[in-house]
Amino acid sequence: MRGHKKVATGPAPRRTVGVRELKAQAARIVRSVRETRVSYVVTHRGRPVGVLLPIDAVADESPDDDAAWTTFLEAGRRLQQTIRPGTSVVKLLSDSRR
Repeated sequence: MRGHKKVATGPAPRRTVGVRELKAQAARIVRSVRETRVSYVVTHRGRPVGVLLPIDAVADESPDDDAAWTTFLEAGRRLQQTIRPGTSVVKLLSDSRR
């Protein structure tokens, strides 16, 4: 249905997807993010390496750079809450690349 928008209520669910599955199913996963507002934690060899998040639509229904940047910063703040105090982000990144 074109023009039909689903209204998200409450926090969107979060799923995990491996990098190989993301590569093979990218179109389906992006459609899921767009339509159901689900977010994905992308993993490589079982370790989280990134996050795929929906961007909230702005009034004219076309995302702009400011809205995308604000969403990105909010995601960073949420991720920061999941990291234990004293944990080096450099070490986390280095470990995730192995």
